[in-house]
Amino acid sequence: MPRISIIPFSPSERHHLLLCELDDTMFIVDCGWPAEDDSDDAQTDRGKQQRGSIGSLDDPRDALGTINWERVDFILISNYEQMHLLPYITEYTAFSGPVYATEPTKAYGRCVLEEGLNAAAASAYASSAAASTSSGNNRKGSSQLYSKRDIVAAMEKITDVRHNEVISPVPFVQAYTRSSGYCIGAGNWAVEYKGHKTAFISTSTFATCLHPQEWDGRILSEAQAIVFCDAVDPAAAGSDTAEDVSLASWQSTHVSQRLNQLCSTAISTLKQRGRVLLVGEPYGVTQDVVQLAAENILALNLPQPQFIFVSPIAEHTLQFGNIMGEWLCESKQALLYLPEYPFADKELRKKGHLHFVSSLADLATKNIPQGNWFVVIPPRDVDSIDHFVRQWQQDARRCSSADMASGTGLAKFSVLIHDDDAVRAQRLVNRLSVGAEVVYVPVARRFTFHSIEQCLAAAERAQHVLVPSHVFARLESQTKGSEFRLFEFSYMQATTVDLDTDRHLPLEVQGEMARRMREKGKQHGLVEGKLSMAAGKIRLECLDEVSGAGTDGLESGQPHADQGAGSGVGSSTGSRAANTTASATNFAGTVPSLKKRDLDGWTPERLAEELGEVGLKATVISTPSQHGAVRVVVAGGSATIRMGNGWSVDCSSANAQWTVMDSLKRVLKTS
Repeated sequence: MPRISIIPFSPSERHHLLLCELDDTMFIVDCGWPAEDDSDDAQTDRGKQQRGSIGSLDDPRDALGTINWERVDFILISNYEQMHLLPYITEYTAFSGPVYATEPTKAYGRCVLEEGLNAAAASAYASSAAASTSSGNNRKGSSQLYSKRDIVAAMEKITDVRHNEVISPVPFVQAYTRSSGYCIGAGNWAVEYKGHKTAFISTSTFATCLHPQEWDGRILSEAQAIVFCDAVDPAAAGSDTAEDVSLASWQSTHVSQRLNQLCSTAISTLKQRGRVLLVGEPYGVTQDVVQLAAENILALNLPQPQFIFVSPIAEHTLQFGNIMGEWLCESKQALLYLPEYPFADKELRKKGHLHFVSSLADLATKNIPQGNWFVVIPPRDVDSIDHFVRQWQQDARRCSSADMASGTGLAKFSVLIHDDDAVRAQRLVNRLSVGAEVVYVPVARRFTFHSIEQCLAAAERAQHVLVPSHVFARLESQTKGSEFRLFEFSYMQATTVDLDTDRHLPLEVQGEMARRMREKGKQHGLVEGKLSMAAGKIRLECLDEVSGAGTDGLESGQPHADQGAGSGVGSSTGSRAANTTASATNFAGTVPSLKKRDLDGWTPERLAEELGEVGLKATVISTPSQHGAVRVVVAGGSATIRMGNGWSVDCSSANAQWTVMDSLKRVLKTS
């Protein structure tokens, strides 16, 4: 049976690097790693405990050196925040396979990597004289993992994919991505192997008030195994969600309120002829805050401030938002058909109110009008942040009442921080001088255990769920009695799951059969009967004269009071359905809009063609009766669909049963 093994190699809960093995196929999901200034705060407890086993966690080469890169077949990238180690992997290891990511992930990822390289080089220069002599473009003799040339080479090896586009990295393996809603181009990958789909839920959000394309939840209902790569630690997550409001609605409202709070603070400062310093990367939430501020300034007819981005990549990242319109949310996409841009930066640039500087030295060469400034600086550039805070404090002290009365004084300024990493944000706040009005409003978008619980409620076919160890205990108590099995994975620990379960019957039916056999003093038994589907429930009609252990009328959805004691009896009962059939009325019962006359209109040729379109290998076979039949071959078994007065399905295995029955329901629903 297919088996998947997962080993997390990143010590951070925000950054992921999963080594996955499906039988003989090995692949990587995401290449994230915490930056040097975040590594101490981002390490999980398990990662800190295992520091001595792999060497320094600040240097990922120790961890990556334990992977046999010649065996890795391909790499899947979820979003541009999970690419930190990609240039090192492609240029300095034995990996030679393809890398897959969306077009925005590739474009933004290059900018993010180059900015991180520049920030690390500047930090090394300031920290020691020895480091200042080493070039940022020379990896040897330097703490840098790679150079700018390596980044360019790595980006050229990425194959662009679109959401919902099916790719085949290696034979017998297919993969596709669906939108995660977190950032432009971000997606969650699904990997299909031998009829089993495994979904990797990377950094995602339910919020719909941001500019990226919205969350696509179909990936949950399609997968038998779900791996949640990212989840906020419960100790740091808020639990103020309303019980009578869905989590998706609450998260959208929550994020919208935080954005409005940041915007209102900025507008209040600008109304008083003050200046605003927004600490944030020049993409993502920062782009939403600037857009909201620009719209409110125009609506309130306030004097337009000078928007200044202090970042070497800001000009490119802001342009991508208007260029890649098809990756935006529905409201932004609608603007593409109107004579206006999705974002305000184009209009601000035309009016001369938008400026880009790569550094403070570059700012000194620019002729930017004095007055109200709205400055955006990345959180890593602490030197620039300190410079503006000190300069504006001096301006406020020199400002007299006469200057304020004449309208030339600039006595007020505000510093806004929206980073949802509380530890990193607090460290930045502590650096700022006394006297600055610092407003910290974390915009929390990532999944919490509440989000995972809601996802699992929509996971109709899930049999196995893997979650990070820091949320496992909470979810385990909340998901007891569920149809799926819950597993945990932790840093540098392998978690192996058998994808093909031995569950020939629903757990409710198995539990009832086990209870009946225990009453008769039996530990094992061979059960023959018929499985029928009606109203979304599976019912087993046992043949008592054959098995002696079964009971008529065992139905899923009506568990016995002793169900909890017998829910895990897959190995103890040895139960096996030798015959599985379903009638035409049962098919109609699962699809409310389907009537029996609709089934009579089907021919074997049409059914085989429809099943082929959903990915099954179906052929028409001849039968002694006047009615035709269709044979379907799937991974791990086969099934014969007999199209008589009442359709019947004979399956050779449990995998064939669930795959064929599910495909039949989808075909009949869409016909």
